[in-house]
Amino acid sequence: MSWSLHRWTWRVASPLFVGATPSGSLNRCWVYLPARPLWGALTAELARHEAQGEPAYRKVGDDLREHVRLSYLYPAERTGAGWGGWLPQYAGDGLSWVREGSDESVADRRFRRRLLWTRPATAIDPDNDSALDGSLRETECVQTRWRHDDGSAGDPVAMVGYVWVRQNAGLLDRVSSVTTLFVGGDTRYGLGRLDRASMEPATAVFGATVDLDRDEPRIVTGRLLAHARPSNNVTICGNMEAVGGWDMTGQQQDLWISGPVWTPGSGCCDKDKKPCVWQFLQNGMLCLAGPP
Repeated sequence: MSWSLHRWTWRVASPLFVGATPSGSLNRCWVYLPARPLWGALTAELARHEAQGEPAYRKVGDDLREHVRLSYLYPAERTGAGWGGWLPQYAGDGLSWVREGSDESVADRRFRRRLLWTRPATAIDPDNDSALDGSLRETECVQTRWRHDDGSAGDPVAMVGYVWVRQNAGLLDRVSSVTTLFVGGDTRYGLGRLDRASMEPATAVFGATVDLDRDEPRIVTGRLLAHARPSNNVTICGNMEAVGGWDMTGQQQDLWISGPVWTPGSGCCDKDKKPCVWQFLQNGMLCLAGPP
């Protein structure tokens, strides 16, 4: 069964916090948006939008998991009338970020300074209305505007990625009707609002060749565009980490941990030094697919 592919862009309308591994009292934030929290936000918004009474979160979530595949969203900057994404890439000097369609590259440390800022917070001791001992912390957030090297505010920040929808499943119009999402942590306090800026048909994923006439969509790429499961059949150069979260789809909350997976931006090739064929999973991660 074939898929339709669209590229969509979301404006970061309020600071965005999608938690990564903490470092001491600093709650660190990913500078990209993984597919799993994006799926959760899309499920919540679509279920509330269509509800005649109680929102059918599980039914909507299962429909999206079965018939929709989501890529990771990456930071984007204005390029004329459109938006150009910044993609991670591991090279000899470590992780850097490369602007889509160009050779412009920025080291990871400098890129994070351009995109992130921190929010201080503390818990309050109810007995004396003062800061609770040991609770002072800071939380990294993706800001709504890029920061220049001199500290001044630049153009708006967006997140760009791709969505696959199974044809004849009746979900494209439903997904297209969602124009606002609330993603990540502390959304009840105003964080994580994304406003859709565009959604257009596409024929490639960040320049990578796609195969839409499969049971699961595939891409051919020499650079990982999402977390990927290890495989002995390919050579991968980059970094590994464990990805985890809470699984709320069952009758109780379960902690979900992926185990070690390769991070986005890692370089990959097969035994013939050619780009690999990857298949998108329901959780947005990649696994090695069969022959093209």
